[in-house]
Amino acid sequence: MLSSRIFVAVVYVLLGASFIASTGVLINEFYPSDWLTMVAAHSHLFLFFPVFGVLALVGFYVPSVVLTHFYWTHVPYGKFRFVSGLIAIAAFSFGVCSWLDAKPRAIWEVSLGALIADKAEPVACDTGGSVCQRAPILDALSNLRLEAQKRIGLTKFARICDPNPYLEVPEDMTKPRWCFPAQAMLMGIACCKVQDRFSDAVARLQADPSTRSLSAKLDVFFMPLKVFFVLVLIAVGCLLAAWRRTFDLYYADLVPSIERGVIIGALAMLLWLLMDYAYQQTADALFGRRMAVPLRLSLVIAPWALLLLFFFLRHLGEYSAVVGQISGVVVAAVYVWYYEHLNDLAVRFLGIGADSWAIACLLIIALLGVLRVAWRPQGSAAAQGQALDKSA
Repeated sequence: MLSSRIFVAVVYVLLGASFIASTGVLINEFYPSDWLTMVAAHSHLFLFFPVFGVLALVGFYVPSVVLTHFYWTHVPYGKFRFVSGLIAIAAFSFGVCSWLDAKPRAIWEVSLGALIADKAEPVACDTGGSVCQRAPILDALSNLRLEAQKRIGLTKFARICDPNPYLEVPEDMTKPRWCFPAQAMLMGIACCKVQDRFSDAVARLQADPSTRSLSAKLDVFFMPLKVFFVLVLIAVGCLLAAWRRTFDLYYADLVPSIERGVIIGALAMLLWLLMDYAYQQTADALFGRRMAVPLRLSLVIAPWALLLLFFFLRHLGEYSAVVGQISGVVVAAVYVWYYEHLNDLAVRFLGIGADSWAIACLLIIALLGVLRVAWRPQGSAAAQGQALDKSA
């Protein structure tokens, strides 16, 4: 199993290093300004991956080693299936990146110099000839962070800018509310006009190589690795569930470590779902909301995590496993029913509204998770070492 351990370790170390490098480049680039706002606003990319993404890699290390060894030695045509699967995931990763490469562009994709030079501009708010102001991009982002730190969520500021033309105008579009890109109280239609101009301004600066940020230029390398990481963990989790009973025959001594790592890694991945939808609220408030229930790639994590919960809680004992599984279903149902309220909490504590203490707590939680995956009683550690040697 030594070759499997080395292979998985090399791949996971490269992925983890790319996550840290991506965030490091962003912090270095925006350090002269308010880099913490940029990280918090885009926490689904620059906080989750170097913190909880690394935790997920640590959690899935032993399960991935076992799965690699299993396919390489016990599965018919396993080597071919394993290599073909990796190639397919890599190709699909680039396809997903191409799909994600679209408007609205994120603010971090624009260089700091261009953001500082950006000025307000007039916008025709409605057909009556009223004129509003599109605020400077950095000012709008800073104002959004200040307000997000004072309240729970931004849902009420994200009115749907593409309402159904066959239905009456939604009531919230007829009331003046604070419009962050305009830095003013505006009616719904007027705010949507300013949000469109705001989105166009960010996209125009991002499209110009001279005003595109270094982080965005390097993201052509980093983003495929992030997508590859997500798809690999999804595939590993599903395959582990599919072969769970077979693993009991070949890797019985490793099952407790596999289950512990899978559960901790799956819980870490759930934070990506929350951070991703926290960013969705940030984007809706700045660029306008286009769908009543936006569907994002991270949504696949919810059923995936629930699947793993049902298959990998045996080490808790029969009673505790059932309680854990029922609790998982209840939590999933509560999230579906109250998803906007939970996303509001995510904005406040995991997204653009996160204070420094909240980010520090996330770092501590991730560190405790790594220690929990790595820590094993002395007898258990010896047994696992013997199991790895036997399988080698």
